[in-house]
Formats: sequence, structure tokens, C-alpha cells
Amino acid sequence: AMLLGLPTLLSSLASPAEAAIKNTSFLRNNTALELDGQFAGFLTTVDGGGVFADVISETIAQDMIQRKRPGPVRFEDIVIEIPLGSVDKLLAGWISETLGKSPVQKNGAIIYADANFNEIKRLEFSGALLSEISLPEADAAVGKNQALLTLRLTPQSTRLTGGKGKLPGGANTKTKQIITSNFRFNVQGLEKACARITSVDPISAKRAMLAQNQVGDAFRQVAKAPGPLEYSLVRITLPESEAGAFYAWFDETVIKGKPNGERAGLLEWLDPTLKNVMASVQLGGLGIVRYEPDPSKSNEQKIGLVEVDMYCETLNLTL
Repeated sequence: AMLLGLPTLLSSLASPAEAAIKNTSFLRNNTALELDGQFAGFLTTVDGGGVFADVISETIAQDMIQRKRPGPVRFEDIVIEIPLGSVDKLLAGWISETLGKSPVQKNGAIIYADANFNEIKRLEFSGALLSEISLPEADAAVGKNQALLTLRLTPQSTRLTGGKGKLPGGANTKTKQIITSNFRFNVQGLEKACARITSVDPISAKRAMLAQNQVGDAFRQVAKAPGPLEYSLVRITLPESEAGAFYAWFDETVIKGKPNGERAGLLEWLDPTLKNVMASVQLGGLGIVRYEPDPSKSNEQKIGLVEVDMYCETLNLTL
């Protein structure tokens, strides 16, 4: 703009452009989430949020040149990871609303800051829905890995801008350290068998996003509407010697086909003493659909394990 002598006319484009090429370094652990103007926690990773258009090919004319044009504006989903112990009340409320009620749209931003928590740039988003919530795995064998919650945000639009001062929260934000190996999983009526469960695979809730008609002739933008919420299978692993109760459940409801075999479940992440609950997820309508012993070779010396898959009808996360 300055080279062309038009700083006033194009001043509205300066902030996003400067944010895109600014070479000031930021710290990945100083990347934060903002929701409706409020600080909502520090993030571990961020991916996506870009803007693009598909290439539309026009009908070939008599000159036989394939002419093209940009299609409707599209915005990538934003995928973030946040420590389970760092989820604040604002974000926890959005997750609960998504899982238990009608989906709620949020405006916000991904904020990138330097070592002194000064904002460098912002990836602002509007009309975002939580289209996927993925809980961390629970595995007694993984050591002291931090439990990370993965969230997929599907925005109606995104925009890159410059920073707006100091990052709220800063270094004073307190978090709980939740470790993936400190967990307890129970299925109603099968508590004794559950005592030896060695792992629970990540459990996710996904909401399909349906494209609507274009909105706004000037922007040629494709709107997105929420579809139904679907839960992944709940997969657990435990020693075969302790899995008899699960096989009896499988035999009764799958092989013999008896109705009303669903149970409630509870996954809890515990503190280092394994006595106090730091976070939990209540699973409603668990139904067993698979019981499969882990195949092993005759010369292997190891404990026989069983994988069990269950469907889930409802999920409620408590943080």
C-alpha cells in the first residue's frame, strides 16, 4: 500500500497481511484459546483454520483454452489439543452443551504470544461449532504421559489479524496434572472384572456438518449446519483370566439375543494417590458387541488379553 501511495485506502488489509508475514517468534506453550472475548486456556497444539477455494473449470470455448475461476470460499476446521487438567469453566460448559443439548455456536480466536505473553497474531473465528470431542486414552503401561483432550472446531469463517496487547491469564494460570496411566473404568454390575482393565482406547463424539446453500453473494460462502451426534465404540483391554463376566454379558446379549442388556459405564482419571477423581466421563447405554481374545504364538510367554468393544448412547464429561 505504501509503495502504491494508497495507505488510507488499503489500511484495512494491513493487519491480516502483517500478521501473516510477521517473523517475530512465538512459544507454542503460549498459544491460547479465546471464547466470546474471554481467555479459555493454553493449548498444546493447533492445526487448520486456513481459507481456500476450490478450482472451478468453465465450459471450454471455441479457442479450446480451459478457463478457470475460484469457487466458493471455504474455511478449514481448527483442531486443538488442550491438557485435560487445563480446561476452564467456559470451555467445559461449551463441551457439556455440545454433548447434552443442542449445539451452540461460539466466536473466538487462537492467540499466539511471545515469551512475555504479548500477543503476536490471532486466528479469529466466528460461528464455530464443536464437531468432534476426543477423550484421551487411558493406559496403565504408558507411564506419565499428560492426558490431552482433542477438539475439532468447525467455523463459519476465519480471519488472521495482528495481536491485541497482553495475553489474558498469562503465567498465573493454574492447571491440574492429569496422567493417562492413572485411571479407573467400571461397567455397572461388572466392577470386579473391571479392576484389572489395562487400557481404554480414546473415545470420541463426532457431529456431522452439513453444507447448506451459499450465503452472501459478495463472499460466495458455504454455510455449515450441524447434523446428528455419533459416539465411537468404547474399546477396553483386560486379562482373559478376569474377563469371564464380559463374555457372559456378550453371550447373553449378542449370541443369545436377549434384550435390555445395556449398562452404565464410568471412566475416571485419578490423582497420583489413585484415590481422588480429577476428571470423569459418564457413559450411558453401553452395549457389548465384540469379545476377542488377543492371538498369541505358542512360544510366547505373556498374559493372555481380551479386547471388548461396546457401543455408547450418551456421554457426559465432568471436569
